[in-house]
Amino acid sequence: MVGEGCVAQLRRHPVKSLQGERLEVAAVDLRGVIGDRSWGIRDAVSGALLSAKREPRLLLATAVVRGEGVVVTTPDAGPSVGRAADEALSGLVGRPVRVDLAPAVGPAFVDEAPLHLLTLAALGEWDVRRFRPNVLLDTELDLDELVGERLAIGAVVVELLKRTRRCGMTTAEQPGLPKDRDVLRTLARERDVCQGVYARVVATGRVAVDDAVRVT
Repeated sequence: MVGEGCVAQLRRHPVKSLQGERLEVAAVDLRGVIGDRSWGIRDAVSGALLSAKREPRLLLATAVVRGEGVVVTTPDAGPSVGRAADEALSGLVGRPVRVDLAPAVGPAFVDEAPLHLLTLAALGEWDVRRFRPNVLLDTELDLDELVGERLAIGAVVVELLKRTRRCGMTTAEQPGLPKDRDVLRTLARERDVCQGVYARVVATGRVAVDDAVRVT
């Protein structure tokens, strides 16, 4: 490793609460990885934005960026776009929904911060998809102890804001992963129900797998 570690994986989740995609290179602006959580699923009747916290079946679908839009794949309908994607997701959750684009100004459909970071050491034997980080780091740095500090990751600089408090979404069934309530029990016992850290972007730029990471 160079410096104090390196980037092991880059991950983007174009549609909030759906499975995402791995990237070799990511462009990062003040809203995070470009294209990350830029779309969400809205209830067609109430207008509420859905989350896998209450609709865990969303985790069975996948979204990838293609051009200026997204391709959504569901277990029953396969890949689809536009109105067909809305219909496929409506069938998945059992009520009318639509894919909605986040506003061009302001935050994307993120919970608390533009970026989520996790280390291989903290991940351990768990599947990374349970925690949905944007950047998975191969480093001996303890991110929990660096909250308030800044990291340079490739050409990007981030400020670590707070530990990421986890919820039942980490235990939900996903493609190839069974429901596992022990995930949250273990985090409660060993990590104060936290896993990973939230971060804001201080300096924008490009990040690639194997880029160096260091404390600034």
